[in-house]
Amino acid sequence: MTISTCWQYKVKQDISCREGSFIPDYDIASLKIIPIPWDMARDFIVTYEWVGNMGTSKYCYGLFLSDKLASVVCYGPLVAPTHYARIFGKAYSKSILQLCRGATTYWAPKWAPSKLISTSLKILNHSMGIRLVLGYADPIAGEIGTIYQACNALYLGKTDPGRGKKYIINGHLYDPRKVHKKFGTRAHIKLLEIDANYKTLPIAAKHRYLFFLGSKQERNEIKEKLTSLVFEYPKRDIV
Repeated sequence: MTISTCWQYKVKQDISCREGSFIPDYDIASLKIIPIPWDMARDFIVTYEWVGNMGTSKYCYGLFLSDKLASVVCYGPLVAPTHYARIFGKAYSKSILQLCRGATTYWAPKWAPSKLISTSLKILNHSMGIRLVLGYADPIAGEIGTIYQACNALYLGKTDPGRGKKYIINGHLYDPRKVHKKFGTRAHIKLLEIDANYKTLPIAAKHRYLFFLGSKQERNEIKEKLTSLVFEYPKRDIV
């Protein structure tokens, strides 16, 4: 069941309250979307994104209004590249990225995130030859992928996490890959030595979206591969 209010929205509300709903002056005509340093993106994401970390982000873009950073989106390598190579074919295996993180200030126009995503996808396609981008929305955080829907991404249903789980170690949340990378093991006995009170949480299924880039012919080829995998957009529960 989808939560009625998105956690991301709550984060922005909290910041707005702390700052007294201050809205800086900006000129729409000054809008620019450009690549930004990873550190700049990290500081923004940690402030405005509910997860509070950069994940596997590698390529970062910012939307500026009168030189004020209003929105950020970050892309990185797929978490499960082999799985998607089987779905899309080897020809696309080196031209797929994942939309890892995205956040927007409380004062930015409502269209800012969709404008940023659409433009940054074009930049990725033209500069790096990226043809497919996957994005995920977490129902646990009240997300249904509203921005992805506004960008006309295809909805591929929910992921199947199987028996996967996340770890809370010394107060920090880690996915399985990060646990092994940081601690060198996921063995229960070893993790108890690191944190006697560590916990695990089941990984919930997430909404999955796909952006097409590239030529019309390429888009048609992918659509044919995904005929049985495309579903209607999920809607938010009304409470």
